[in-house]
Amino acid sequence: MSSLHCIAVFLALAVVSKPSIAEADQPHVILIFVDDMGWNDVHWHNPDIAMPNLMDLAADGVIFNQSYTHPTCTPSRAAMMTGLYPFKTGNQHQMVFNLHPSGVPLEFKLLPEKLKEVGYSTHMVGKWHLGFCKDEYLPTNRGFDSHYGLWTLGVGDYDKMNGVLSPSAGYDFRDNMGVVPKSDGYLALMLGDRAEHIVNTHYPGTPLFLAFTLDIPAKHLEIPEEYEEKYSDIEDDRTRQFYGKLTMMDDIIGGVVDALKNRGMYDDSLIIFIGDNGALSSQSGSNYPFRGIAGTMFEGATRVPSIVSGKGIKKTGYESNELYSIVDIHRTILDVAGAKAEPELDGLSMWPTWSEDKPSPRNEILYNIDDDPVSPGAAIRIGDYKLITGHPDLLYPYRDISLTDNYYNYGDAPASGLPSTDQQSHAPAPQNVEYLFNVVVDPEERNDISADHPDIVQDLRDRLDEHRKLLIPPVNQTTELAGAAGNFNDVWSPGWC
Repeated sequence: MSSLHCIAVFLALAVVSKPSIAEADQPHVILIFVDDMGWNDVHWHNPDIAMPNLMDLAADGVIFNQSYTHPTCTPSRAAMMTGLYPFKTGNQHQMVFNLHPSGVPLEFKLLPEKLKEVGYSTHMVGKWHLGFCKDEYLPTNRGFDSHYGLWTLGVGDYDKMNGVLSPSAGYDFRDNMGVVPKSDGYLALMLGDRAEHIVNTHYPGTPLFLAFTLDIPAKHLEIPEEYEEKYSDIEDDRTRQFYGKLTMMDDIIGGVVDALKNRGMYDDSLIIFIGDNGALSSQSGSNYPFRGIAGTMFEGATRVPSIVSGKGIKKTGYESNELYSIVDIHRTILDVAGAKAEPELDGLSMWPTWSEDKPSPRNEILYNIDDDPVSPGAAIRIGDYKLITGHPDLLYPYRDISLTDNYYNYGDAPASGLPSTDQQSHAPAPQNVEYLFNVVVDPEERNDISADHPDIVQDLRDRLDEHRKLLIPPVNQTTELAGAAGNFNDVWSPGWC
């Protein structure tokens, strides 16, 4: 048996200890989960972007350089909310689009439900994207005391409209079940105001869980003029606008941090900052120097910036290269909150790694397993080695891999990586591949070494097959025109599945 296979067997059998903050000393937990943020979209990788508030959080915490998510929005959010790999909940295939009659299956208890059991007040501000076709899927029916934001995959910054893969666009901006009146307000700023309001009106004696799933940086380039002017020396329009958007994101986060400080809650708060996946960098943002854009299984889509800061972090002000996965956030939050974590969870407790710089218990990253009959694809990393098999873009046939597996940086000519029915109608045959990379010496995934190491390829394939035994079919992702916004006064609404 090879050493790589031994590692995999050990991972499957190991029981991870769970040191925790005492329940009587439960921290407030502020989870800042931002949309489509690339590796090169943060100050510590790109000093040209001003982010003083995030750098202050980093000074009180840790920057993680090997934090991983899944390739698209829904799988990452499902993993964080359930503590399970998406292929175990049926959320592994692409994402929930507006006309899909599905979400995270109701038999899975989500993170806020578990936190409420140990006394937390739970609130969500921002993007949900875990199903809305019926009331039972909505955030306020899955553990959140309140939700203010959007249910779909993303909307225009000013008009709050979305029409991706739909016959027509619809409005999506909700205050619990109510529709927020249309206005010219910039969505991210409105979300920031609500997050601050929640902190400002919260009783500090009750532990708070605030999931601030900010809708930016995302894909759009609309930006208030005052933020674009901060980078007036940059000639390229897209770069200037996107840098402004990133600094605005930092200001919004700074407003929430200031609210915590003004309420005397900051010293009792654990703050987690991470992206849901990499940037759609053929259009906006940058994963450079990594390969691929959001929706692929390359590092550019899955290795994202992260900061963990605040209460209980004993060693601060440094950068860590310890591994952790989005699925680990679930168990670690339960750990520090004193809540029960079921033994079948895939997430591991990162608390000793986050708080004391101890070695990570994780040596394996599972990017995805999807046995879609048209374009099956999977990817796994164990130790230094990463294997991609099948089709490396989850959004085939809505996208052409030639537009999504490249290296894009600010100022490069744009190529649309958004899914569209037009691309589906002209989709080439699936590009099924087998890539092996040493992502420690070759993090940019430029040198496929599969032919040189067939034993490692086989070990990683065997490990994928072990995981595949627990794969369940994807949730229903057929297009149901009954859900069209036009049937609900042009507002994306539940009640059709």
